[in-house]
Amino acid sequence: MNLMKPLDFSIRPCSYNDIPAVMDVNETTLPENYPLFFYEQILEKYPKTFILAYNKDDPKQVIGYIMWRVERGLSSFGLQHVKKAHLVSLAVLHDYRRQGIANEILLESMKLIRDFKISEYVLEVRVSNSGAVKLYEDLHNFIKIRIIGHYYRDGEDAYYMAAKIQDNTKNQTSNQNLNGMTDMEIKQYFLDKNQGYILYNCPNCSSLHIKALTYSLAGTIDPDNSDSLLCADCNEEMTLLDIAAGKYNSFK
Repeated sequence: MNLMKPLDFSIRPCSYNDIPAVMDVNETTLPENYPLFFYEQILEKYPKTFILAYNKDDPKQVIGYIMWRVERGLSSFGLQHVKKAHLVSLAVLHDYRRQGIANEILLESMKLIRDFKISEYVLEVRVSNSGAVKLYEDLHNFIKIRIIGHYYRDGEDAYYMAAKIQDNTKNQTSNQNLNGMTDMEIKQYFLDKNQGYILYNCPNCSSLHIKALTYSLAGTIDPDNSDSLLCADCNEEMTLLDIAAGKYNSFK
C-alpha cells in the first residue's frame, strides 16, 4: 500500500551521473539486477529512451526509470522478420507507486523509441504481477503471446507480451495472432503444470489473476492463508481455482 502523499514528479533522459541512483531503484524493487556496464551500454545505444522519473523538489532523487533496447527477430504477429522495441526494465520505488509514474515514463519512452522504425513492442512480465499486466493490456494494447516457464531467476514464469504499431497504409490483419492467449489457454497451461501457482477468477468482471506460491516478491501469497483476494480490476472478491488437486473448483 502506498503510504506516501502524492508526489510532484517530472521525467527526463538518464545521464551517466544518474546510473548509481537508477541502480539503487533497481536493486530496491526488483530481483533482476544488472552490472554497471549494462546500464552504460543501454545509455550509449538508446539515450533518448532511457528515461527517469524524479522528485521535482529534489531533482537528484530518482524514483523510477525505464530502459529499452532494439532487436530484430520473428514477429509476434506473423512469420516476417521485424525490428522490435524490447522493454528491458521498468521500476518505480514502492512508496511512489499508483501515482501514474510508471505509465507516464512508459508512454513517453514508447513514443520516442518509434524513431528506430520499429514494428512492435515486446516485453516479459511476471505472471503474478497483475498490476503491470493490466497496465500493459488496458493502456497500451499489449496482448499475451505465450508463457515462458521459469523465466526469472527465482523460478517464476513470465508472460511474453507484444503490441503492434499499426500502419494504416497496409493490410496487416492476415496471419496475425491479434487475440493472444485466452484465459482458458492460460488456465490449461497451469493445470498441466500443476505446481507453484494458485489461480483466481473474478465473478464480476471475469478477470484472471495468478499468484505464485513459492516466490518472495510482493504480491505472492501463502497457500495456507485463508484471506480472500480482491480483484485488481474491480475490487470484487475472487473465486479460487484449485490446481493443487489437479482440477479447478470453477473452470469456465
